[in-house]
Amino acid sequence: MRCFISVLIIFCMLPCELSAQNLLKDGMRAVSSIFIKSDKSKNAEEAHGSDERIDKKAEKKIEKDTCELLEIQLKISDYSPIRNSDNLWGYKQYDRVVIAPKYQEVGKFNEGVAPVMLGGKYGYVDRDGNCVIPYKYEYAGIFSEGLARVCMGEKFGFIDKNGKTVLPYKYSDAGDFIDGLAAVFFDGKKGYIDKTGQWYDNRTEVLQTFSSFARQYVENYVNNWQKKGKYEKTADWQSRVNESTRAILVDSLLNVARTEYIAYQQAGIEHEFKLGDYDADGEIFVVYDSRFGELLVPVPISKAEKFEMEFNTIENSNIYCVENDGIGLAESVFVMSDGSRYVYSNKASLEFAQIDIDYDFDPIDLDVDAGETIRQDSRVVRKTLQVKSDIDQNIPTGLYDNDNTFAVIIANENYQRVSQVEFAASDGQTFKEYCNKTLGVPEKNIRYVQDATLVNMWEQVDWLAGIAKAYNGDAKIIFYYAGHGVPDESTKDAFLLPVDGNGSNASTGYKLSNLYSRLSENPTQSTVVLLDACFSGAERSGDMMVAARGVAIKAKAEAPKGNMVVFSAAQGDETAYPYREKGHGLFTYFLCKKLQETNGNVTLGELASYITDNVGKHAMIENSKPQTPSVMSSGMLSDKWRSITFK
Repeated sequence: MRCFISVLIIFCMLPCELSAQNLLKDGMRAVSSIFIKSDKSKNAEEAHGSDERIDKKAEKKIEKDTCELLEIQLKISDYSPIRNSDNLWGYKQYDRVVIAPKYQEVGKFNEGVAPVMLGGKYGYVDRDGNCVIPYKYEYAGIFSEGLARVCMGEKFGFIDKNGKTVLPYKYSDAGDFIDGLAAVFFDGKKGYIDKTGQWYDNRTEVLQTFSSFARQYVENYVNNWQKKGKYEKTADWQSRVNESTRAILVDSLLNVARTEYIAYQQAGIEHEFKLGDYDADGEIFVVYDSRFGELLVPVPISKAEKFEMEFNTIENSNIYCVENDGIGLAESVFVMSDGSRYVYSNKASLEFAQIDIDYDFDPIDLDVDAGETIRQDSRVVRKTLQVKSDIDQNIPTGLYDNDNTFAVIIANENYQRVSQVEFAASDGQTFKEYCNKTLGVPEKNIRYVQDATLVNMWEQVDWLAGIAKAYNGDAKIIFYYAGHGVPDESTKDAFLLPVDGNGSNASTGYKLSNLYSRLSENPTQSTVVLLDACFSGAERSGDMMVAARGVAIKAKAEAPKGNMVVFSAAQGDETAYPYREKGHGLFTYFLCKKLQETNGNVTLGELASYITDNVGKHAMIENSKPQTPSVMSSGMLSDKWRSITFK
């Protein structure tokens, strides 16, 4: 009992920066992250607490409430801290020592592990006292929602339960993740980050985008649902909670999340309508909405004058949708005094593209009596319906057919042995639309393959080579690829990785130099190769495809041949990043954006300048890391490639 009381005294003596309202509201959350004897605790609490100053009387009450909450917490915990006469800490379960005292400091068990200090460094132990994450940190907090804040080099970052760094060490202070957000200090500014590192100035800002709202909504529900009930048999729990049932639940929750998001957002929407011009030929009024901009409302010419006269007193009702990852106007109904209804309809609200939401669920983890541990993956990627981005709508249509242009488009998103490539399928599908509609390439001249195997890739390249031979120099060739690229670690040769390839074995891929040689075996008017991939061994997320590699590799730059020009999304050891707001890779987004802006009437030189400039800027804005697209042409083209066009 003496050790128990001493622990409470240590907690109660800590300075409290929390307001009474926040402390009582958060209950155990507010105090569960306090680390025994840790000097970092005050800053961590400040990251979650209020900036308000409280008087002495309220402060004493908070200390009393805190102690009472901690006492309850330690009483109900199956593992409680215990200290011996040498001032070393361990754990007991009720009155039995379960982990012998040997640590300078210990923290609370949460999500199956606890932070401890040994030899002046922090690490993590499991309930058997085994070290599961090495002692190497200057400070370590509890795991919360699958991540823990740790400090190295006087900077905080976040790790997962494998000890892998998920968010970099760049924060001067950080709190635990609560409801998908962690409070942090960066460059002297306080804010919040989600599990991707996205910054928010306040907690309400995260709810502005549908993807963030849905992620929090689904994660919170699923994390509670998958816990084993106190009176639930293990066999029943395993039958109820598994990867398959969780996937079904996630899909069903998305529709609920969409409804909840729209209801949450529309509560704060105010409309101010202003009547614009009337197009008598088209019988359409332009109505300006202060929130959603220009609306086109069909009104018969016989009713137009009355519509204009009654406009300021006209009744209006609105239906909302999710558009561009935010709230959009699906329908606006204008009702005249005679009951006539005239409707603005946003047809784009019915056009959806698939985009990934990367959920980070708590692991399905259960210790069975026989000693067997059941663990299933915590990271789940599920597809949700999302409104298309700006390049997916209003795709311009060219006036002429490009009968002598042939395109192969390969979009590898779903890999069998390595991680997915975010938005690769959307990239390929959208570029295909631009080839057909904007560049005038006939549908029969386009080969689109999603999730291509190595054999698939050979077949498509052979088809292009056969076309070039048959047309004897009159054909224009386009080869587009979105997916993983990998380097050979010994030779530094670059490879395109098919979906059945192995990220740690480059020979299972399509060697880039072989691709160039095959495409240039026969003469063409031009051969344009577009690669939305990098060859450093990194994923679009920035992580390494093969975890054991740890560092990016700078692959050799292969020289194009014949009348070939090669556009690559990134150089050297850089990563080809996504543009999540738009649901595409950065490179493909700006490739299509330029085709959209110019109706396809653009030279390769103009396209190269546009892509390089915009990708470079937005890579730093969106990902805080460089991405530098490159353009290489064969020696025989010299600078002539700059004047080549797709048409």
